[in-house]
Amino acid sequence: AREMNHHLWLGLAVVSAAAACAGVDGAKHSAIDRANDAGVDAAREPGDAVAPADDGAALLFASPRCTSGVTRDPNESEGPEMNPGHACIACHSAVIATGDDAPSFSFAGTAFPTGHEPDNCAGSGSEGAVITVTDAAGQTFAATANAVGNFFVEDAAPKFPITATIELGGRKRRMTAPQMSGDCNSCHTAEGAEGAPGRITVP
Repeated sequence: AREMNHHLWLGLAVVSAAAACAGVDGAKHSAIDRANDAGVDAAREPGDAVAPADDGAALLFASPRCTSGVTRDPNESEGPEMNPGHACIACHSAVIATGDDAPSFSFAGTAFPTGHEPDNCAGSGSEGAVITVTDAAGQTFAATANAVGNFFVEDAAPKFPITATIELGGRKRRMTAPQMSGDCNSCHTAEGAEGAPGRITVP
């Protein structure tokens, strides 16, 4: 499996962007973490299908672009395909705080085909990717990326810290550093924040 170590995702509580992006020990991404995120010298698990050695790096460090060529209108109707790339939990929490109706997510984010896709770009090449969260008690929670790459779980109560995997087409990346937040896109921005190398990128 390709390593997706760092905070790749996950949580139940709303926290600041900085806290969301640090691991359980407060560590941020190192150069080794970023190489592992790209699939370079990553550990493999028995039975995992593996892409060519440079494939992960090529995807993660590709030049910024909207691979699908489809940009969603940020003012579009609300729904599961809205605002790909935006920090889902922060936005939904702000809406809920005003008294308006919005789902409350345990974790949520967007998976993209490459590492530096802009906000509102439909992550079409990520549809069907399965994100599986494992909490400190060994419970698992799974979500599937939709047509724009968005994924989310509502009404779960994971016990922190949490790790996760993302799988597509028989390939897998896994996170190794436990994390305390589920607002995935708060750090997995187009440029990458708090040491994240960029977007959550499918393997």
